[in-house]
Amino acid sequence: MQRFPATMADPPPTPDDHAPLTRDNVAERCYGAIYAYIRQSGRRDQEARDLTQGFIADVLLGRDLLSKLDERRGQFRSLLMSAVRNYLADVYRFDHAARRHPGRDRMVRGDDAAADSMAAPDPQPEAAFHRAWISMLVQESAEALRTESLAAGREWAWDIFESRIVRPMLHGAKAPTYEELMARWSFDDPSRISNTVVQMRKAFAAQLVRRIGATVDRSPAGAQHELRELLRLMEGRTP
Repeated sequence: MQRFPATMADPPPTPDDHAPLTRDNVAERCYGAIYAYIRQSGRRDQEARDLTQGFIADVLLGRDLLSKLDERRGQFRSLLMSAVRNYLADVYRFDHAARRHPGRDRMVRGDDAAADSMAAPDPQPEAAFHRAWISMLVQESAEALRTESLAAGREWAWDIFESRIVRPMLHGAKAPTYEELMARWSFDDPSRISNTVVQMRKAFAAQLVRRIGATVDRSPAGAQHELRELLRLMEGRTP
């Protein structure tokens, strides 16, 4: 399975039980994906962070991008990535206009900043965006499942799932063997481990689908289509 490390920017906030995308939380939850696209487009770290903040203020919140999600537009993920791409194109045009006509609207940027902006871009900023988006969904789903498991007194179930699935998927950690987990929890039957993994996979999938459903339109096929597309992306295939 492909690894999905934490996003290159700030970690996601702790999700709530229902994980709706709202105007209050959309900036925090989408920050990593926005930053990843901008960073991989050739910007250095600080410039990418500044542009990310600018996009959030001017477009994501300023134009209430979340309200633009409807049945005609499909997934918010696609809408957001398109908006970031257009924003960078606008910034590029504005910067070059400012250099051609210095003093009209803004100061000319220094040589270092201009060179930074024109750095050769990574050929796949879209892949970085999708990777960060999936990482956000996976981490939020895992955190919700952890909270649910601990509240139900199933610490052992969460530990088995985290050790066998979550840590290897997110961080590339080596998964412990069934024998090691049996010894850790004093189990004498390996089927106890395998059954727990199957049950927790289903519970995790339910959490993931819930979060995907909060990022697509309300058409019946919206969440199913997005889930299939994200699975293709997780496998490294072009949607």
